[in-house]
Amino acid sequence: MTHPLKKHYKTSLTAFALLTVATAIIALSLGSVSIPLRKIMEILLSRIPLLGDHFPSHPGAHSTIILDVRLPRIVLGIIAGIALSVSGASMQGVFKNPMASPFILGVSAGGVFGTAVGIFFGVWWPLLPLLAFIFAMGTTFTVFFLGRVRGHTDITTLLLAGLAMNFFMTALTSLILFLSEPEDMLGIVAWTYGSLSGTVWNDVWITLPVALIGSVAVYAYARDLNVMQTGETSAKQLGIEVEKTKVIQLIAASLLAAVVISFTGVIGFVGLIIPHAARLLVGPDHRKLIPISALLGGSFLIVCDTIARMSGEIWVGVITGLFGAPFFIYLLIKHRGETGW
Repeated sequence: MTHPLKKHYKTSLTAFALLTVATAIIALSLGSVSIPLRKIMEILLSRIPLLGDHFPSHPGAHSTIILDVRLPRIVLGIIAGIALSVSGASMQGVFKNPMASPFILGVSAGGVFGTAVGIFFGVWWPLLPLLAFIFAMGTTFTVFFLGRVRGHTDITTLLLAGLAMNFFMTALTSLILFLSEPEDMLGIVAWTYGSLSGTVWNDVWITLPVALIGSVAVYAYARDLNVMQTGETSAKQLGIEVEKTKVIQLIAASLLAAVVISFTGVIGFVGLIIPHAARLLVGPDHRKLIPISALLGGSFLIVCDTIARMSGEIWVGVITGLFGAPFFIYLLIKHRGETGW
């Protein structure tokens, strides 16, 4: 299969980075209050130390909208898009399956259940992200424990355990929905479709270091993931610590997905279609695939959230699904048998 960007990877990486920045700046200008791009640039540049003295700060409503409302939301969207895409690329590499997603080990189902429990028992709302994270990672480690066979991580058993835990946690969430008051039900349902509405800078500062650490951990084993695509036996013969690589990849990928879910709810399709699309552009080499997936994921989620914001705050997971499902079907039809696995 021909990968159009494979020979020009560095140029493509720079182009996608610029695309992400440009998409973010355009998104800052759009909304119920339209703000000129020039004013946005002046507001942003005025906050840069030393350089800021040369630009007007535009104090007032526009500055508040840009710096305190839209910018943290867009930055969190970029972080979430990167984290979910890198997590998806990792999962697809470990399972050697383009249908794998960040939520395959029950991260999303556990996170939603944790949130549902918190809402049902009236937990103080700032603690809901922590509760969602604890249940998300708890479910993942339970699946990981069930998938261990004689000290070995068996992929098939892991998949079946993940499927079982997804069904179990979803059933428990449904039970809580049935027992909840009508006003609580909407909050639980909203968490299952994801939203960036109401994002504050504290959300960004908490998710950013976790996303960075998780992404670096995934990328650090990109070469090992490449070798593992030839089979675990061959990888071991070439000196790859297969078991160690699988454990680190699964934990890092789950951590990335869990921290996103904790603050945004479940945003589907990003971690599924973005790595798949990136693979068609640059090939299956994870050293190129992971960075391209990250940048594509950040841009994609910004676009989807901007549409959601301008459509009356519809859940962003609905928008990613409307874009993601048809695009994924198109990719499957056009490139059947040519995904490079």
